[in-house]
Amino acid sequence: MLLSLFKGILIGLITGMPLGPIGAMCLKNTITFGRKCGLISGLGSALTDTIYATIAALGFILIEKFILIHKLYFHVIGGIILICFGVYSFIKKSPGKDIDKTGNMKSYSPSGSMFKAFISTFFIALANPATIFSFIAVFTGLRLAHIGQEPDHKLLLILGVFIGSMLWWILLVFTMSKFNNKLNVKNVKFIDKILSSIIVFSGVVIILAGFKYFGPMKPHFILHSKIFKIFLNIKYNMSIHH
Repeated sequence: MLLSLFKGILIGLITGMPLGPIGAMCLKNTITFGRKCGLISGLGSALTDTIYATIAALGFILIEKFILIHKLYFHVIGGIILICFGVYSFIKKSPGKDIDKTGNMKSYSPSGSMFKAFISTFFIALANPATIFSFIAVFTGLRLAHIGQEPDHKLLLILGVFIGSMLWWILLVFTMSKFNNKLNVKNVKFIDKILSSIIVFSGVVIILAGFKYFGPMKPHFILHSKIFKIFLNIKYNMSIHH
């Protein structure tokens, strides 16, 4: 059972590592509103990962088939949402940091910013086709949907994905917050524009990927490496009998 939990944690960590649109959003909220808002954003993404891990782990075949059949629509809709959000973030004045009357940088968090950060990250991650297809590919390719006959194994696997994903966001946010204290207003605004541009670019790539200009969306290359597959399947048969 503990092996299933550990596998889930490892998957949650690795699937969250590539800096895509969700990572950019999390970093934006961290430098704009601070560490707590960044962690709330990470929580929204981790919950999305948990939802898709649940679909893949419990073998909801009809849902998986529906997603795969309508893959193009997921790419287009998800890409448009990311582009709109990125453009809005790019042209919108950041409310998080400003200059006070003495010329020093001040930071504040308007009411509802954490809730907005959670909701926006959750739904954009939910609409991100890369997240959907990554978990379907990983759980199908590594036969993780068949781990153990007892529900406990699958529940621990799903819990592990949430823990692993959240651990990654905690690491990312705390690392960014260390640098955030040393940034002035110009640096913050410049980084904010860069991160907004990453979100827009990700949306464009996702749409083009839907039309196969870049080929099908695949998980990070580590997930397809032989080492990772061997590592996840260590004592696979033993986990079934425990």
